Amino acid sequence: ELFSSVEPILPSLREDGVVVWVLGSGPYPPGAVALQELLDAASDELEPEDVWQPEDMNETCLYIFTSGTTGLPKAARVSHLKTIMCLSFYELVGASSRDVVYLALPLYHMAGALLGIVGCIGIGATCVLKEKFSASQFWDDVRAEGITVFQYIGELCRYLVNQPQRPGERSHGLRLAVGSGLRPDVWRRFLERFGPIRIVETYGQSEGNVTLFNYTG
Repeated sequence: ELFSSVEPILPSLREDGVVVWVLGSGPYPPGAVALQELLDAASDELEPEDVWQPEDMNETCLYIFTSGTTGLPKAARVSHLKTIMCLSFYELVGASSRDVVYLALPLYHMAGALLGIVGCIGIGATCVLKEKFSASQFWDDVRAEGITVFQYIGELCRYLVNQPQRPGERSHGLRLAVGSGLRPDVWRRFLERFGPIRIVETYGQSEGNVTLFNYTG
């Protein structure tokens, strides 16, 4: 449904060597590859492992959207190695296969897709995906789904503490909140209001090679 926005610049993209892939049956003009036709024609059988296994773990695995800590918003390269490392994210912050993780972050960012989804796969935890974060529905969701771990960005916690107080806000099974960008004033209000939840603040960059964990709180 977004192809019409790209179609006028197809000739210039082609000159720059940019390939445009499109979902949907088409037809599409030259310079656009209709993925649906290729998917329909593809075999359900896996190719031999030596065909799809990367020769170098530092090769590009995928591209994700970055909002621009190191420059303008753009597609950031993520290697196979960094993707594999994300499998251990939740284990590093103290989660396990018994946990139920609440994820309302966009999946085109590294936090949601790689730390969130891949992290849950890494420990075998249940992942509850919320299409859009709702501060007013959050604690009802936590109780209804048996949520034990919440992956946040700081503003989500701010939205929660800015909600009107309601009965039963401390009646939940949430034990761990992990994420980035939680300011000290919101951190304190969050704990005072919602109970003794362990908070692990982390910091990393899509294009960086160092990650920080505040284990001590």
